[in-house]
Amino acid sequence: MTTKRKPTVKDVARLAGVSSMTVSRALSKPDVVSQQTRRKVEEAAAQLGYVPNLAAMALITKRSGMIGALMTTITNPILATTIEKLQQGLAAKGYHLLIGETVFSPDQEAHLLRAFLGRQLDGLILAYGYHNEETLALLRGADIPVVELWDLPEGPLPRQPIGRVVGFSNWSAGHAAGQHLVEQGYQRPGFFGFDDEREELRWQGFRQAVLDGLGLEPFRFKTSSIPSLDDGTRVIELYARDEIPCDALFFTNDMQAIGALYRCQRLGIQVPDPLGICGFGDLPIAQVSTPSLTSVRIPAEKVARLTVELLDQQIRGEEVKTAAIDVGCELIARESTRRNPE
Repeated sequence: MTTKRKPTVKDVARLAGVSSMTVSRALSKPDVVSQQTRRKVEEAAAQLGYVPNLAAMALITKRSGMIGALMTTITNPILATTIEKLQQGLAAKGYHLLIGETVFSPDQEAHLLRAFLGRQLDGLILAYGYHNEETLALLRGADIPVVELWDLPEGPLPRQPIGRVVGFSNWSAGHAAGQHLVEQGYQRPGFFGFDDEREELRWQGFRQAVLDGLGLEPFRFKTSSIPSLDDGTRVIELYARDEIPCDALFFTNDMQAIGALYRCQRLGIQVPDPLGICGFGDLPIAQVSTPSLTSVRIPAEKVARLTVELLDQQIRGEEVKTAAIDVGCELIARESTRRNPE
């Protein structure tokens, strides 16, 4: 039985009418060749069934072309959008994205990071900036570019970032929600979220806005660490039994807020009066829910684009003076809280 010879770079180059070096560049760094050349190389490679040897390419270029991304969850629509845009942006620059899900577990994050680093990554993306000691030790010894998403260093004792940061102020996000609810005339706003580091900052911002506007301590309720529709459902059931002393609810995740809206409809509770509901994340469903959901928007696509740019600059050896980029946040007022339309 005759073994069929595998196509080589020279075969692709011959068919595409370019040099072998151009083939290597088009497949490993597509942004450095013209679109026409890249298309000819890709078509020739597809026609021949050529698959580049990434290990051999890494020995020559000293790069693997792999970027690792450790995300807390891949089911959250905001992070799903971020992952999609990261994938597209990195692919355009010749990188491949390797994704791991930590499910909000510091131990799982450390376990995945150890496995990822064994693959000789060119760069690393971390969702959120809070890590255990094992992860921190691994990152300090990795000597690769790192970008942390979402959380800016802030608060009385701001954390020390491992690498560059692209994110927003959790304090400002919470403050925007609290201020909006006060401005809409609610007298007893409540905060509904988990109690980790980032949620604590949102709580502090929310609390300050309510204290400034109403002079009272807002109600706080602990939800599950992995947000779900059930969180919002449970809160509304407690509200219906007069166990939630609030006339406005700020959920730190849109899924919880949507769950609350659904349960209000089932129980006949009118929104936004007597009860206002505000979410966080501004998911697509927020715009089409009934009533439409007020939410704090984070520009996920901008986060992804800037992350790709920062990583690529560092991998190329370019000087990056910016340590942290604040993409900001914006409260989008909709029907679920809008008592006083402007």
